[in-house]
Amino acid sequence: MFLPKGKELRGEFSPEKWRLGGEYWRAGLVQEMVQGRGAWQATVIGITGSHRVRIRVRGRSLTVVCSCLEEYCQHAAAVIWGWSVAPQNFSRVDQLLTKVKALSENQILEILDQLVLEEGALLERLLAGKEREKQKLSGESLLCLVNNLDFQSVSPWAKQQLLEEKYRSILRMIQVTIDEGAPEVGTALLSLIKRTRELLIALPEGKSFLLHLFFEASDLFICHSFPDLNEEILKELIEAYLKLILEDSEEEKFHQLFFAFLEKGEAGKREFISLLSIPEKEEKLGLFGLKKIRLIGSILINFKEEEELDKFIQWCNSQLIRVLVLLDLLAENEWYEKAKTVIKIALSRFSSDNQRFVLRYRLAQMHRKLGEEREALFLELLNFEERPGKTEFFRLKELAIRVGEWNSVKKRLFHCLKIKKPQLYPELIAEEGIFR
Repeated sequence: MFLPKGKELRGEFSPEKWRLGGEYWRAGLVQEMVQGRGAWQATVIGITGSHRVRIRVRGRSLTVVCSCLEEYCQHAAAVIWGWSVAPQNFSRVDQLLTKVKALSENQILEILDQLVLEEGALLERLLAGKEREKQKLSGESLLCLVNNLDFQSVSPWAKQQLLEEKYRSILRMIQVTIDEGAPEVGTALLSLIKRTRELLIALPEGKSFLLHLFFEASDLFICHSFPDLNEEILKELIEAYLKLILEDSEEEKFHQLFFAFLEKGEAGKREFISLLSIPEKEEKLGLFGLKKIRLIGSILINFKEEEELDKFIQWCNSQLIRVLVLLDLLAENEWYEKAKTVIKIALSRFSSDNQRFVLRYRLAQMHRKLGEEREALFLELLNFEERPGKTEFFRLKELAIRVGEWNSVKKRLFHCLKIKKPQLYPELIAEEGIFR
C-alpha cells in the first residue's frame, strides 16, 4: 500500500495550518495515536475542545476528517507532524487486534459495553456500514449557535484565536447547511454578519482581525442567493463601510463586495444608490458623505453607467470637495478625458484663486497622463506665476526641456521669481549660471 511521506502530505495544508500543526505536536496536544491499514487516528486537544482526527489513504488520494469540520485543519496537520517525526509513538492496529483476539468473550463484551457508552454513534454507524457524514444542522439550530457566539464587548482581541476558531467553525457549518438547502440559513448568516458589524463599530480597535471575519461571512452570503434578505445585507455592508475608518485595501474590498452583489443582479443599481442618498442641501459632507461619493462614483464608473454618471457629475459640481473626490475616482479608473471635461466645467463655476489653482493643477495632471505635455506646461506655468517656488521651478524646467520650450519659458520664470520671490531669485540665478 502507498504511504505518503510527511513532506508529501505537507503540501495538502496551508503554511499557517502546517505551522500550527507543528506547534500542537511539540506541545503534546496529540494523544491516543493509532496507525495502520493506510489510516491514522488520534485525538487532538484544541482551543475549542478535543477533536477526533481520522486520516485515510486510498490509492494515492488522501481523506482527512476532523470533528472541527475543517478538512485540512491544524489538528490533522498535528497528526501528520507526529507520524512524520515520531511514528513509534503511534500504536499499530495489528497490535491492538492481537490484544483483542487474546481477550475472552466476556472481556470483549465488556469492552463493547464501554464502547457503546462512550462512542455509541460511531458504533451505530459502523454496524450500519455507513461512511461518516458531514455534520448538518437546521437554519434554526445555526441561528441559535450564532446568537450564542461569545462576542464579548470587552477586549475581544484578548481571545482572538479562540473567537476566530469558533467563528470559522460556524461558517463551515453554515456552508454545509446552505448546500443542503435548509430554510432560515440565510437568516443565521445575516445575523452573524450583523453581530460582527456591531462589534466592529463598537470596538474599532479590534478591526485588524474582526474585519477579516466580516469579509469571510459577507463573501459566503454573496456567493449564494437569499433574495428576501438582499436589502438587509446591503444595509449592513453600507453601515460598516461608512462608519469604519478603512485603509485603501479594505475600502477596495468593500467595493468588490458591492460590485459582486450588483453583478449577480440581486439588487438594482438605482435601488442600491438610493440607500446611499445624500441630502441635496447638505453643506458639509464629512467623512461619511465623502465615502458615499466614492462608492456611488465607483459603481457608476465600474458598470459604465455614463448617463447616470453625467447626472452625478452635475451634482458633484456644486462643491469643490465633491469634484476633487470624483476626479480621484476618474483618474484611478483612467477616465482621463472624462476628468478633463469635469475640470473644465468646474473652472467655469469656481472663481476664487485657490479653487482655480487646484483645478488647473488637476487638469495639468490629466494632460500629463494622456501625454499632452505642452498643455500641461501651459497650465503649470500659470500656477507657477501665481505661486512660484524652487520645487515648482525645476519641475517646470524639466517639462519645458522635454517639449523643447525651455528657451522661451525661462525668462518668464525668472521674471516671476524676481517680482514674487526676490529672496529665491539670486539663489536660482547662481545655480543656473545665467542672467548675470
